[in-house]
Amino acid sequence: MGKPSQNLKRALEAAFEDFNHEKERRLDPISLVYPYNHPKDQEVVAFLIALLSYGNVRTIIQSGLRVLKPLGLHPYDYLTSKKPLTLWPDFKHRFTTGKDIEILTHWMRGALITHSSLENLFLSFKLSPEYLMKENLSSFVKGLWNQSLPKELKFDLNQRNRNLKYLLSDPEQGSACKRLNMFLRWVVRPKDGIDLGLWEKVSPRELMLPIDTHLLKTLRRLRWVQSEQATWKTVEIATRKLREISIEDPIKYDFALCHLSMSGGNIKDYQRLKATGER
Repeated sequence: MGKPSQNLKRALEAAFEDFNHEKERRLDPISLVYPYNHPKDQEVVAFLIALLSYGNVRTIIQSGLRVLKPLGLHPYDYLTSKKPLTLWPDFKHRFTTGKDIEILTHWMRGALITHSSLENLFLSFKLSPEYLMKENLSSFVKGLWNQSLPKELKFDLNQRNRNLKYLLSDPEQGSACKRLNMFLRWVVRPKDGIDLGLWEKVSPRELMLPIDTHLLKTLRRLRWVQSEQATWKTVEIATRKLREISIEDPIKYDFALCHLSMSGGNIKDYQRLKATGER
């Protein structure tokens, strides 16, 4: 696996220019964040929607709207109040139930009341130097899991433990953490019509590539990885390659790669077209 070629860099930049703009946003779960104007609301919504972002995009958006509706116009205020969180009795999104969302939002409530934001919770565990995202993200996840729960939810936590570990996965367990890495991309990268630029104390250069099965196929096609399963090791290898192309903002290409794949194309086609001067 050699250094990425200049042709590939041109192809990635072309894909970024073609896909990383507002009109593509409506086809992505992040579109659900933009109706909220306050950064605190956007952070809360982004976290909930990112964690639900598995499966068909249309279904993700429908499920996301069902989760958000009971929280009202200001989800941050709702979560930091003493209002009940028994809001989703009939909710189901593939493996995730309303009880999972109830437990998750109780964890978020505890973190937001103590730290005022998810960013501050993340920063309370953040290690230096850069590129320790595995450790930082794992501590962030454990910090949420360690929030107290009402007594009546502790039994449910034991019953739903496996599903919650899928919903809020830990890279220390080998997970690629696609949805958590995507959430970090949303809140860390500068505001550009897609990403939100909410967190100012984490650098884009620290971000890791969100890898799902579709993107894994692209990485295998590029011969960056050989694994047939997305793991944290796969994430590290692919991100290292992207840092050779854009060290300050390696994950800038994630949205374009994702939507290029959704449209039926692939970056190898872009690479060939750019090499021949076509578009």
